[in-house]
Amino acid sequence: MILRFAPELEESKYHLARNFARAFGFYFSVMKRLVLVTALLALLLAASGFAQGPQGNDFRRGRFSRLSREEQARFRSAHDTAMRDPALVATRQRYEQARKEFRDKLREGLLKADPSVQPILEKVRRHRHRDR
Repeated sequence: MILRFAPELEESKYHLARNFARAFGFYFSVMKRLVLVTALLALLLAASGFAQGPQGNDFRRGRFSRLSREEQARFRSAHDTAMRDPALVATRQRYEQARKEFRDKLREGLLKADPSVQPILEKVRRHRHRDR
């Protein structure tokens, strides 16, 4: 539906956009104006880089996002080298075992405190395994 207005321009400050378009002979329906404004805003946001997500494929950069790409690469290389150290591998295995023991003891403690949380614990476990 095309909106038709009186031949004279409206004086209200709320009709500036309508008056501007009419001055050039454009008569847009409400829907056409909405689509046009939305498209223009999307173009402006895309041009400014506002609508872009994190650069690159590494979405887990959170902590290191303030480092340059070169610093991140050097850090990652040093990290990978350190993780190959047999002593560090053994320490990590002990850490993971202690963490598993803690989770098991916590689960036992929760069930001992309130046995009705069993379905909640199962739900959490399913979600954790699904997210991996």
